Amino acid sequence: MATTLFLCVSAPLVGVLLASVAQQKLSRERTLATQAAQSAIESVRALPYNAVGTQNGNPAGTVVPSQPASQFGISGLDATVTTRISFMDDAPSTSYRTRADYKRVVVTVTRNADSRRLTQDVTYVAPPGGGTYAGQNEGIVLAQVIDGALNTPIVGASVTLGGGPTAARTDITDTSGSVVFPALLPTNASLNHYDVTAAMTGYATKREDTPPSSAARTTIVGGQTFQTIIRVYKPSSISVVPRNADGTAYTGQATVTISSTRGTQSFPFSGGQFTLAASDTLAGEPIVPNIQYTVQVFAATGATSNAVAQLVPTAYPTDLTRTFVVPLPPLVAPQSLTVKVVNGSKAKVTGAAVTVSGGPGGYVLLTGTSDATGSAVFTVPSNSSPGYTMTAKSGTLTGTATSAVTGASTTTVTVK
Repeated sequence: MATTLFLCVSAPLVGVLLASVAQQKLSRERTLATQAAQSAIESVRALPYNAVGTQNGNPAGTVVPSQPASQFGISGLDATVTTRISFMDDAPSTSYRTRADYKRVVVTVTRNADSRRLTQDVTYVAPPGGGTYAGQNEGIVLAQVIDGALNTPIVGASVTLGGGPTAARTDITDTSGSVVFPALLPTNASLNHYDVTAAMTGYATKREDTPPSSAARTTIVGGQTFQTIIRVYKPSSISVVPRNADGTAYTGQATVTISSTRGTQSFPFSGGQFTLAASDTLAGEPIVPNIQYTVQVFAATGATSNAVAQLVPTAYPTDLTRTFVVPLPPLVAPQSLTVKVVNGSKAKVTGAAVTVSGGPGGYVLLTGTSDATGSAVFTVPSNSSPGYTMTAKSGTLTGTATSAVTGASTTTVTVK
């Protein structure tokens, strides 16, 4: 009875004690975090104004954006000190608008164990005096990143400005998809442009909006504001499935030509299907969505499909795929071509590897092996020009012959 009573009384007390210990630990961590934040603020305030910025940030400067608390002389605190610095647009209505009137410094200390924010401190750093028209000899770049297929802003995209007299800067787009790069030195003869590039996981930039296009490259003179829109998109994929005239899968060798208003490219394939993935390129860029693509298949048998056109993808941005099922017609005027392989003594050669190529469009590519009579028989479309090239190889011996095929014919290839 006494033991039971003791347990009933002690259990809540243990809980209270543990909670008290945890609260004391948190209180101590917050005290240390405050010290770390104050040290970070003091180190920023000690910098020249032009150095107040994060490395490759906007503004760019010498401040390391993320450091352990120990870097500020704080021991016993397992936390990360993050510093974010931004320009403030706060000019009086009577002043020249530079969008870079002073800088805002936000220092956040986060516990590493659970990413809990322990403290956050904010300060502002003013530039040296300049008067009402300070900054009129510098320029501004305003960039907005949008989904070019939906015409909607992209939030959280990384935008980099570089190449000009001002050191490279990188910033993240806001809820309107925009970033501002103020206080830019004018371009000059040796550093004659600034480039704007955007990056977002899962997106590609339209080639019209990449340097050196006018949307992504500009000169800057004092007092100029350059505004631009960078269009990005989620690349699509195209799958091509050729079918024989009887509806069965065509699994031989073939060439597929894919084209759109943005370019044309041909790809060899075999095995019954070809896929141009979202990570691949067509005419130098990933597949741009919401435009029509045309697919045509040239089978190695000589069969050439009609062009098949469809809008790609199936449903942007939820389904980024599109499959083209391409029927192949029967061969037109198929002819029997016998390739006879002989050696320099005119004796038949068995087991030679024989290849037939050329024909209509140059897409025919057939292979076979010479039989006991030294012959390999193929069915090819009738073609007088450019005709066909027959190649035979037996060990180290090779030979080639060319011929038009307009009816059943035999061509002899001598291997030497």
